[in-house]
Amino acid sequence: MTKKTTEIVAEIVELLTPLESIERHRAVQASLTLLGETFSAPAVRPASARDGNDAVEPSSLPARAGIWMRQHGISVEELQQVFQLEGGNVEVIAGEIPGRNKKEKTYNAYVLTGLASLLSSGNTMFDDKSARALCERFGCYDSANHSSTIKNRGNEFNGTKDNGWNLTAPGLARGAALVKEITKN
Repeated sequence: MTKKTTEIVAEIVELLTPLESIERHRAVQASLTLLGETFSAPAVRPASARDGNDAVEPSSLPARAGIWMRQHGISVEELQQVFQLEGGNVEVIAGEIPGRNKKEKTYNAYVLTGLASLLSSGNTMFDDKSARALCERFGCYDSANHSSTIKNRGNEFNGTKDNGWNLTAPGLARGAALVKEITKN
């Protein structure tokens, strides 16, 4: 009895499910190689597997992120200088966060955290813990003034520390300007 393609796919998916993404790709590549087939690399591979020539396909990003990129003229190459785009995970990798002082850098860290959320999920909601962690990582977290800095944040993001923040349209525009500023050097 010959199995249908859908049955075979279901079995393959079941076997691949417990593996991490890179392990799945390796298993598929090895299987195709054993069958004498060629293998096309995925559009986005983890950084550990990159050779420096890989490009993120815009279609691999959430639709809302693609719209934001087109609206603000942001290229994939620019994004890759600011963010590590690894499957559904996005991390800020810029050398530094722009700003003349800790207050400006803190605002910008929160905006970049919102952009990371947009790029990973298509949603501009982000939690305070992630934004604070980014501030700490880039040395702009000022424990004595952080709460008042965020309280006087302007209109780039709204929400609360406890319920999370949401990047607004002005915040998305500021984020685009930040990406351009970071990548102009």
